[in-house]
Amino acid sequence: MAPRRPLATSEQTIRSSAPEFPDARVVETYLAQLAYEAGLSPATRVSYRTDLRNLSLWLQQSNKRLVTCERKDIERFVHEVGEWLAPASLSRMLSSFRGFFKWRVQEGYSDKSPVEDFQGPRFARSLPDCLHVEQVNTLLTAASGKEPRQLRDLTMIEIAYSCGLRVSELLKLRESSINFRNRTIRLIGKGGKHRIVPFGKCAERALREWLKSGRLRIAGVTKEGKPVSLPKEAEDYIFLNRRGKPMTRDGFTKILKDYVRKAGLPEFVSPHTLRHSFATHLLEGGADLRVVQELLGHSSINTTEIYTHLDREYLTETVRSFHPRG
Repeated sequence: MAPRRPLATSEQTIRSSAPEFPDARVVETYLAQLAYEAGLSPATRVSYRTDLRNLSLWLQQSNKRLVTCERKDIERFVHEVGEWLAPASLSRMLSSFRGFFKWRVQEGYSDKSPVEDFQGPRFARSLPDCLHVEQVNTLLTAASGKEPRQLRDLTMIEIAYSCGLRVSELLKLRESSINFRNRTIRLIGKGGKHRIVPFGKCAERALREWLKSGRLRIAGVTKEGKPVSLPKEAEDYIFLNRRGKPMTRDGFTKILKDYVRKAGLPEFVSPHTLRHSFATHLLEGGADLRVVQELLGHSSINTTEIYTHLDREYLTETVRSFHPRG
C-alpha cells in the first residue's frame, strides 16, 4: 500500500495558480455558481477552494472523490485534522463542506449530504478587542492636521469608526455614494447587499474638508501649482494614495498602525477594531441590537451578538437603572 500523502497544514497551505486536484472541475463549477448567486468574495472563494482541495487530496489516497464520499470518510478526515487544526478553523472548514455537499444533492450527484446533522467542535468564540471612547478620541487627535495626508487619514479613521464600516467598504467609497443633505452613505456590503448608514457632524466636517482641500492634492501638484489630474479608474474614489490611485487595504492598515503607535494605544488595534468599537459604543449607549445589526449589515442577529461584549459593571448598572426591582 502506497504511503499516505500528508495533508496540508496551516503552515503548508496549498497555494496554486491552477487548481490541480482530482475534483477541481466540480469545485470550480460550484464556486462559480456560488459567487454568481451569493456574491461570494474572492477571499472567501479562496478559503472554500482550499478546504475542498484538502479534502479532495485526502480522499484521493483512498481512491475516493468528493462526489462519492460518505459520512464515515468525513468523520475520519475530521478526526485526523482535528489533531492539529484549531477548533475555529475546523468549524469554518465544516461550513465549507456543508455548502458544497448541499449543492451536490441539489445537482443530483447524490441523495443525501454526508455532513447532514454533522456536529462540529464546540468552542468559545473569542471577541475582538475594543477601544474606549477616550482612546478613539486620542487616535483621532493623533491623525489631525492640515496637510493633505493628514486630512485623508483623519477622514478614513473618522468614517470607519463613525459608520462601523468594513475596511473593504471604506476603501470602495465613492463620491457618488455620499448624500450630504441626509448625511448618509450608500454601501454595497458582503454578498452584494445594499444598505444605507448615517454619519455624524464630525465625520461630515472631516469628509468635506478632505474632498475640498486634500483629495486632489494628495498625489502632488504641478509646477504651476494646479492639482494633478487623477487616473480615470480613481476619479470617483474618495480615498487615494500618493500616486492618485485608490487606497489599498494594506496601505490603510499601515497608516492606522502608525497613528496607533503615535497615540500610544495598544498594538492590537486594527481596522476591524474601529468597527467593533462602533458597535460596542452604540450598545453601551442604549442602542437596540436590531438597529446595530442593520447598521453593520449583518444578515443574522447571532453575528451581531458577537459585538456585545459589554462589561459586567455596565450590565449590572443597566439592570439597576431600568429593572423595576433593580
